[in-house]
Amino acid sequence: MNEIFAQGDVLFERVSDVVPSGIVLAEGPVVLAEGEATGHRHQTFDQVAFFRDDGLARDIPGGLYIGHVRVSGKDAVVHHDEHSAISLAQGMWRVRRQRELEPKDVTFVRD
Repeated sequence: MNEIFAQGDVLFERVSDVVPSGIVLAEGPVVLAEGEATGHRHQTFDQVAFFRDDGLARDIPGGLYIGHVRVSGKDAVVHHDEHSAISLAQGMWRVRRQRELEPKDVTFVRD
C-alpha cells in the first residue's frame, strides 16, 4: 500500500487495517494536527476514529508520529487554511509530520 498524501508538513500514509488501540484521541470531526508556526489546523469534519499507538509507528523517527485515522465512511476530507483539501478513502491512515531539513543538515560528499 503505497498511497501517500501530503498537506503542508503532514503526511497521510495508507496502512493495513488495524483495530483502534493505544490512546483514542477523538472520534467524529477531529483536529488531526496544528501547524507549529501558524496554528492552522489539519482537520476533518467527517466521522473518523483518531488514535495513537506508538507500537504501530516504530519505524518513524521520534517526534514525527501524530497518530492513526480510521475512515469508516466513504471518505474523509482533510481541510487546512493554507493548503488544498485532500480526501482520504475508507480505511486506515497513519499520520505523521515530515522532517524539515536545514541547509546545515545536508552534507556533500565527493567521489
